[in-house]
Amino acid sequence: MADLGQLRAHLLGRISFFLEASVDEPRQVTRDLGVLRTEIAELEARVDREARDIKLKRAEAKISQFASEAFAVLPTVAPCVGSELDFSSRQPEITVIEAGSGAVLRLPDVGSDQNYLAIHIALSFALQRFFEVVNAPVPGVLILDQISRPYFPQSGEDEDETEISGREEDEDVQAMRQHIDFLFAETARRNGLQVLLIEHAYFADDPRYVGATRERWTRASGQALIPLDWPTRDDE
Repeated sequence: MADLGQLRAHLLGRISFFLEASVDEPRQVTRDLGVLRTEIAELEARVDREARDIKLKRAEAKISQFASEAFAVLPTVAPCVGSELDFSSRQPEITVIEAGSGAVLRLPDVGSDQNYLAIHIALSFALQRFFEVVNAPVPGVLILDQISRPYFPQSGEDEDETEISGREEDEDVQAMRQHIDFLFAETARRNGLQVLLIEHAYFADDPRYVGATRERWTRASGQALIPLDWPTRDDE
């Protein structure tokens, strides 16, 4: 009992001496646990299936909203006039919600090539807008080829530049101008978005279009996207 009492008194003395001596010692800086809790929450959100599904639904809703806003200012014909777009990434799939009736239209039901073009452009720009909002590592580049095809169908060796300037315009030319207006407006509105348009139609009376044109591959110029002096393979 005496030995145990002495051991206890000795231990208490050592502890008291340590506490008194360490009062003036610099304290070690403890790590901010709030940072760790934030990191843990972020990691849990990545593997949490329910949270991931909620974020995916929110992303689809945003893209659908952006696409519908773009679709509203692009030229369309019935049954797509005034309609909204609904985007799903799971299939993936895009559907048209018809104005008034609320009918759900699949792509085979939209009919006109003009409607297909408007859907394609609206969704492309909506995705780019969403990538900008969430700061996604996706290049801000869209390459569009022949958006005038529904309005000026051409084929074979007769294809050449169609210059549009200062003449009476039909519905097709007016619709094409709507697309051009949309491209310039949306590119100016977005941060870091570049649009490359490969097109036969040339709007000579639109200063924006003329100023943005980098190459004109026509028969008169003798230049082409694929250089004419490139060697060709003999068909056997």
